[in-house]
Amino acid sequence: MAKVKYQDTPVLIVGAGLSGLACAVTLAKAGVPFLLFDQAEKIGGRVQTDEVSGYRLDRGFQVLLTAYPEAQRFLDYEKLDLQACYPGSKVWFDNRFHRVADPIRHPMDGVKSLLTPIGTLGDKLKVGMMRMGLLSSKSMPDNCSTINALGEMGFGDSMINRFWKPFMRGVFLEDELSTTIRKFEETFRFFSTGDTVLPKKGIGEIPIQLAGELPQENILLGTKICKVDRDTIKSIDGNQWQGRAVVLATEDFHANQLLGLDQPNEEWNAVDCLYFSLPTTDLPSDEPILYLDGSGEGPINNLTFVSNLCSCSPPGQALASVSVIGKKDLDMEKIATLAMKQLFQWFGPMVKHWAYVKGYRIRQAVPSCPNPPIPTPALTRVFRCGDYFGLPSIDAAMKSGRLTAEHIIKEHNFLQVNGPRN
Repeated sequence: MAKVKYQDTPVLIVGAGLSGLACAVTLAKAGVPFLLFDQAEKIGGRVQTDEVSGYRLDRGFQVLLTAYPEAQRFLDYEKLDLQACYPGSKVWFDNRFHRVADPIRHPMDGVKSLLTPIGTLGDKLKVGMMRMGLLSSKSMPDNCSTINALGEMGFGDSMINRFWKPFMRGVFLEDELSTTIRKFEETFRFFSTGDTVLPKKGIGEIPIQLAGELPQENILLGTKICKVDRDTIKSIDGNQWQGRAVVLATEDFHANQLLGLDQPNEEWNAVDCLYFSLPTTDLPSDEPILYLDGSGEGPINNLTFVSNLCSCSPPGQALASVSVIGKKDLDMEKIATLAMKQLFQWFGPMVKHWAYVKGYRIRQAVPSCPNPPIPTPALTRVFRCGDYFGLPSIDAAMKSGRLTAEHIIKEHNFLQVNGPRN
């Protein structure tokens, strides 16, 4: 049997979420062999769409921002059949919804927004100045929280409490807006310069598209890795693989566990996502817009009728996605009951026809980001990637996977020319 050349042995990637998939796609395009492992039976990690009783349910309300550089690099937007959200929201305050619109893309709606009680006229002018780059928080230190930065930029309590808090809670998935201002800046920039979209068949189409670029025989699902060495991994059923490098594209706590490291794990923000079905005749609007709770009474932070965005419900039925933050001490049935009461307040007697479909308690929804992360040096021949190495997002996940692969590719190309180092 011919001896396998070192350059031809595969890179072993543990974790088939967006980071692992981006790493694998980058390696594959460069002709570097790989094997991709995941303990689940589906690819995607935290980015999943499930089929439940005729509905397609994303695991948590997630959107794609078309301005993401890595999404533009990796994804075919046309094939995803992206559906765009309205660039603005309807905010519940004082017993009614008030429209808050992007003043650049919807100037007429923006003018009407000036008359709403969601912030003062000065607050709304500041938002316009932010959109035009005339007001910025870039001079503020990295450890400045979003809530403090908004105050320093001059926003009043009515704007912060009625708009910024519910809107950014839905992004950060934490109550206090303690997330670094750097994450706020990035989010605002991407929301402002591109569209907020969902694939027609749900967010899970993103990892499916990435995996479609890979040889399926190189993806080993249902394979739980229990041990990692510098060039070897072992599964819980005793199988072992040897490679030229190992990439841990898992969550940080799982990577630490596999490496036997006694390191503090990244803190995570959590969310409860509940789905309610309703007759299409009961839809308050067919507009793909975000509904926010500006009253602070909850438990619902934000709601979207996702069936206005994607094909996720049977004929004659619509689907509402509700996000609840900071109620993990309550069970899902209790939250569903409280949410129904709030929905009745928002939309009236028609809610009697709505039905609770399913809830997801997502304890590890997004890495906490109180400050910009400090990159962790790679161990010898063992690399780590994930969105916790950036300002957490779909974009950060794919970027981390790509950069890890490019580092390995450089070494691969060196060996192809020079041979193994002594």
